[in-house]
Amino acid sequence: MSDIELRLYRYFVAVAEERSFSRAAQLLNISPPTLTHQIQKLEKELGARLLTRRTRMEVRLTEAGARLLESARDLLHQANEAELSVRRAARGEIGRIAVGFMTVPVYAGLVGRLVRSFRNQHPAIDITLHPLSSVAKISAILSNELDVGFARRPTRYPPGLSGFPVYRQGMVLALPASHPLAKVRGAVAPKALAQETFVSTTIGYDFIFDRHVEVLGKLGGFVPKIVKRAQDLLTVLTYVSVDYGIAGVSREMANSGVPNVVYKEIASSEIPDLVFECIYRTSEAAPACKLFVDVMRSHALKPSLSK
Repeated sequence: MSDIELRLYRYFVAVAEERSFSRAAQLLNISPPTLTHQIQKLEKELGARLLTRRTRMEVRLTEAGARLLESARDLLHQANEAELSVRRAARGEIGRIAVGFMTVPVYAGLVGRLVRSFRNQHPAIDITLHPLSSVAKISAILSNELDVGFARRPTRYPPGLSGFPVYRQGMVLALPASHPLAKVRGAVAPKALAQETFVSTTIGYDFIFDRHVEVLGKLGGFVPKIVKRAQDLLTVLTYVSVDYGIAGVSREMANSGVPNVVYKEIASSEIPDLVFECIYRTSEAAPACKLFVDVMRSHALKPSLSK
């Protein structure tokens, strides 16, 4: 539908509702003769008489005009809605965003808090959540399968991606409930772990992110013996629960509810924190995604807390 055709329908609706060419012309900010000419043009294009003059000042709808009025109103409403929708989409006020997340931010309440904050401000933008490991999430954002994600901060971002910290948490030991160290009061010193077996994440995960098990070994003066590796922390804790070994996990994983696992503090001030970031494409052009990143940035950790 061209602009001139929409204008003709708009003129017709104005005359039909006002029942007067002069009042409609004043409302439309055009001259009565111009309006009369435009209505005649519409009647010619449709091949039907739409209006008749009841008096010199008043007009009425013909049967064809009455039938057209409702359709013309619907057409103009749809056109206005389409224009509004496009403008809102261009401003990022509506759209869809695919957000990746992993286990720890969920148990920390981070995903719920940040996504809820965004939805409260922009309820017309639909959020779809996708559970993925940090490695898979980074790959998915790069390949445009995801728009943004919450994940462990990598040792180095690949080209095209960036991020900023939104959460940090200390690491604790996860031990089988029957393990002797689980019954010890107080924190566990790294050197007490020299003879233990460990459960850790995959080699690919350790290659991209800080190796916390190796940190424990360095602080305790030993080389960790890793007997099992898993794609995610829930599986790591499941291995711990069936006595395969101990693991270093975020403190928030104590909220996971995995049975037969005890969590102990580590007696060292040199254990690095686990930092989680909002990860996004640096070349992102979609308005809704850019808006999401901007809102998340308002929740970023202070520089002094993100180290």
